[in-house]
Amino acid sequence: MAQKKRLHEEEHDNVERWLVSYADFITLLFAFFVTMYAISRVDEKKLGTVVESLQKALGSTIFMQVSRPDPGVFHSTSQPIDTALVQSPGEKEQGAIKEDFEKLAAEIKQKMEEGIQNSGEQAEASLSQLKFIIDKRGLILRFSEHFFFDSGDASIRPEVIPMLNILAQSLEKIPNHIRIEGHTDSVPISTLRFPSNWELSTARATSIVRYFLTRFKFAPNQLSAAGYGEFRPIASNQTAEGRTQNRRVDIVILSAKERELEPEARGAKEGKE
Repeated sequence: MAQKKRLHEEEHDNVERWLVSYADFITLLFAFFVTMYAISRVDEKKLGTVVESLQKALGSTIFMQVSRPDPGVFHSTSQPIDTALVQSPGEKEQGAIKEDFEKLAAEIKQKMEEGIQNSGEQAEASLSQLKFIIDKRGLILRFSEHFFFDSGDASIRPEVIPMLNILAQSLEKIPNHIRIEGHTDSVPISTLRFPSNWELSTARATSIVRYFLTRFKFAPNQLSAAGYGEFRPIASNQTAEGRTQNRRVDIVILSAKERELEPEARGAKEGKE
């Protein structure tokens, strides 16, 4: 009798076990529909970014619509303005950009050397204070302080105007953004006009920007001025030679990639999106 009762209880337990499988099935079905719902709400912007990254990583070459500026230094290519050839990043792309900047530097140097022939030895001495540097920002035209300004002053020296005109004529032909940067050494300045090196460095950069805008056909949003005082040195301020190097004006021709980091470019890009 006891054995029959035990068998009856086991049969009862087996009948209810189907609920466990049923609950598992319902859970999986719920997870399936949640997944399908998530897939149906794809962020197109993020998906496009992922696709572009995969294409670059795999080295594929396709045509796609973009809204970024032309990466070259000179005139735009024959492709439509909103179409660019997307290639895997690397030495080819960087090499092409560097080559464009090298051509521009050679062109500027040649024109300024031609201007020397009509200006004499003094202009030649001034030209020796110019260096061409290519880095991740783009092409930097680095001028010694005394090329443009007298010590402690922000007025452009009259004798350098012919050379400045030649420089402006070369720069106004390119589409790149141009940033004028003023730098000083760490020796304090305290005058009525310039209470500190901040004011002096900023005034020098602004003087050049104002000269370009009032005498040449630069778009106002193509130029910007920045003063860094003594806080971006390229040499030690502990020596006279180092301080001389730090007193400088950098004319930076930004690459397209660096241009995107500028406030206006970023705002315009967000507006298009």
